[in-house]
Amino acid sequence: MRRAGGFTLIEVLVALAIAALGLAAALSVVTNSARNAGYFRDRTFASWIAQNKITEARLASTMPSVDKTTGDLDYAGQKWKWEQAVTQTEVPGMRRIDVSVRQADADAAAPIATVSGFVGRTAQAAQPSGTSWDVGPGTAGGAPPPTTTPQPQTGLPK
Repeated sequence: MRRAGGFTLIEVLVALAIAALGLAAALSVVTNSARNAGYFRDRTFASWIAQNKITEARLASTMPSVDKTTGDLDYAGQKWKWEQAVTQTEVPGMRRIDVSVRQADADAAAPIATVSGFVGRTAQAAQPSGTSWDVGPGTAGGAPPPTTTPQPQTGLPK
């Protein structure tokens, strides 16, 4: 007697088990990728917040005091907490600023991003330069006058 063509029950079950394992692995990769994308988005936002705080300190008219300050803010639809630590460096008139940022509901000991920067008294107290940066004929730069090249005529002849 001849056997009918097709797969046995065992072969079908083994094939289904292999397909299930493959799909589970693919789902795991997709889930991890989505989780990592969210983490890197939040880390980027936290870095931007920290850089903004350092820039605010640099643009202030006075040197930041040597201490720690904290604050809250809403950014990109989320609530964040930041901590800024200002320390005096060995260079007179220069201070180091360390800003740590975390999500408002996260543990204070686990910031998402920490950015460091420096601010100096000379950068804040500098007055605008009185130097003329115009360069042309008859100026201190002594550059030759610009040359012009004739432009070709366009349009229909008259």
